[in-house]
Amino acid sequence: MIASKSKSGLSEASNNKSTPATPRVSKLGRAGSVKSDADSPSPQQNPRLSVDRSPRSADSKHAVERRSPKISTPPDKQPRASKGSELQALLGVVQEDLKKARERLTSVEKEKTQIIEELKDAKRLADEAIEKLKEAVVAQKRAEEATEIEKFRADELEQVGIEAAQKREEEWQKELESVRGQHSVDVASLVSATQELQRVKQELSMINDAKNAALSHADDAMKIAEINAEKVELLSGDVSRLKSLLDSKLESKTNETAELVKKLESEASALKLELEKAKVAEGKLVEMQALVEGLRMEVADAKKAELTAGQLVDEWKRKVELLEVQLEEADQSEKTTADSLALVMNQLAEGSAMLQDKQAEVAALKENVGSLELEVARYKTDLDESSHRLDVAQQEASELGRTIEVLKSKIQIMVEEKMEALNNEKIASSNIKNLTDERNKLATELETTRDEGERVKKEMESLAAALHEASTEARETQERLLAKQVEVEDAQAQIEDLKSALKNTQESNEGTLEEARNEIVCLRKSVERLETEAKNSRAEWDLKELNLVNSIKKSEGEIIAIKVEMDKVVESLRDKEHEILATKDEGVQLMDKLRQAESEATDANRAAELAKADSLQLRERLLDKENELQNITQENDDLRMREAAALEKVKELTALLAEVTTKKTEVDGEVSKCEQDCDQLPTMFESHVENAHDVESEKLRLDVPAEKLEECFRVDEKLKEENGNGRAEEKEPLEKEGKMLECCKTTDEKDLSTERENGAELDDELDSKMDGVIADQANGLPSEKLDNGATSPTKQQQLKKKKALLQKFGSLLKKKSNHKQ
Repeated sequence: MIASKSKSGLSEASNNKSTPATPRVSKLGRAGSVKSDADSPSPQQNPRLSVDRSPRSADSKHAVERRSPKISTPPDKQPRASKGSELQALLGVVQEDLKKARERLTSVEKEKTQIIEELKDAKRLADEAIEKLKEAVVAQKRAEEATEIEKFRADELEQVGIEAAQKREEEWQKELESVRGQHSVDVASLVSATQELQRVKQELSMINDAKNAALSHADDAMKIAEINAEKVELLSGDVSRLKSLLDSKLESKTNETAELVKKLESEASALKLELEKAKVAEGKLVEMQALVEGLRMEVADAKKAELTAGQLVDEWKRKVELLEVQLEEADQSEKTTADSLALVMNQLAEGSAMLQDKQAEVAALKENVGSLELEVARYKTDLDESSHRLDVAQQEASELGRTIEVLKSKIQIMVEEKMEALNNEKIASSNIKNLTDERNKLATELETTRDEGERVKKEMESLAAALHEASTEARETQERLLAKQVEVEDAQAQIEDLKSALKNTQESNEGTLEEARNEIVCLRKSVERLETEAKNSRAEWDLKELNLVNSIKKSEGEIIAIKVEMDKVVESLRDKEHEILATKDEGVQLMDKLRQAESEATDANRAAELAKADSLQLRERLLDKENELQNITQENDDLRMREAAALEKVKELTALLAEVTTKKTEVDGEVSKCEQDCDQLPTMFESHVENAHDVESEKLRLDVPAEKLEECFRVDEKLKEENGNGRAEEKEPLEKEGKMLECCKTTDEKDLSTERENGAELDDELDSKMDGVIADQANGLPSEKLDNGATSPTKQQQLKKKKALLQKFGSLLKKKSNHKQ
């Protein structure tokens, strides 16, 4: 009995200690803490810890006492075990699927890395191919630039030749114009015109020779075209065009030369007419020279000047002939240079044909390069598309990686939750096992108590005290049973909660697993698609690389051949350029010689023009001298008439001297009037004074001696000076005037008797002569021609003084004549 009690006490203590442990474990399980695994090493330690920690043990007893005794049936063990095995099987399947998904993800990542590396290699190869293509394009561009430079050089050479021909034509035109001017001015230019005609004929012959040479070159070109049958179609059009151009140029040149010849012939005829006129004029000059007797010395001087001018002209003609010889030599050198230029042009034509062929080949290469560039562009587009696809795939892969990481985190959380649930299940199962063990123990104890009750009933009498203890023990066992039932109900509630949580987790895991499976299927499909695309792109890239390598090799071989040919062409062009430079140097030297010859010719022309101007001036001087002789003769006649009239007027003045003394006022008025007339008529007497000076300088036959005239002029000057000093004495000018008139009277008394009757007529003639002189001066006839340009300053001053004296003397005579009338 004591042993049974001790055992029952221990069991009760153990039961009391284990009862409050289940709700704590359920709370820990619901919270999802991971510390339960570490803090609970065995299922038997938890009840002990729960007994120490939970203060609900005393309250539970009161609750058991208050509740009605309920005896619950024990739960079945088979469905719980089947559910746990199913959960474990599901967890294993899920873990296997996760492992497989991880392995697939790793394999997909490896494949992606491989694809990315392959794409990088493909990009690198494409970049290398593009760089090679760029290098090929650069080489082609360089070759094109070299061909363009050569074209420019050829065009420049052609332009230089054309400009040189144009300059020559312009120079020829200028020379022709200068020749025209020289022919119109110079009589001796007919010889040069004939020489120029000969030169033009020579140029025509040269042009015909050039035409023949060009035709021969054209025939040679035709022969070469017949030999080169492949280039007939290209060269035939060029040759025909060149022929038409040559024919047109030659026709234009022949027409121009014919027009020039016609113009020169017309000019020669005009010059002949002018020569005839000049001969007639020379005959007239000879007749005039026969008439001019007083100017033989000047004519001799003029002849000497003409002889010197003729000598100069002959010298310049010699120089011109030498220059023409040099020009002929220059023309011959130009012929040689023209021949060399024709050869060079033929070579350039051949080179241009070669260049055209090379250009056609280059165009074909350009087309190939263009097709390659199109393929490269298409490859670039494919690369861009593939790179875009790779970017999209990388983005999808990154998104999938993120989703996978999220799924991994979720799966880790689910695994942790499952582990916690498993731990909780293990704890719950251990608790259930403990409870079942306790129930079994209680059942055994109940059986033993029943047996003991039966024994007690049998032994009622002997065991009255034992019944009371048994009743108490039964009550305690009932309380324990009630507490156990409560704990079992709590455990069932916890199990149901765990089941619902497991269902939820299973549902969520199934949804996530389905999503992960779907994503894995999509990833598999995308990976397979990417693999197929990568394989296709690899195959295409391999083919394209092979094509590119082949095309690049072909293009490199063609470029090398073109470079070799271009080097040959460049060398030939360099040789031609050297030849052209040599011809240019020769042409420059010839041009310098021509310029020197032109400068010498211009100098000769200038000297000839100067000689012509001198001869014209001499002729004008001769004409002026003839006019002067005629004027002098007329003036001599006029002077004689005037002298007669003056003598008559002097006599009248002597008669009036007596009356002058008595009529001072009248004389003063007359003197003032004379001064006014002198102020009004200075221009009228200038020509007369110059003629008088010419008469004095040449000492022609005059009746009045010059010394007496000078004395009269001196008297008049003295009178003028005394009148300018203020007219202090009024009688002295009149007396001096009378003296002057007496002097004139004594010198000219012989002629007065013969020419008194023509006084009025002389006055009229004098007025008309003065008017004619004034008109001549107004028309611009220079007075220097009358003086022959040989007067000195002292003579000019003397002339001025004499002019003033003669003006006053003439005014006095005119006044007296008017007064007399």
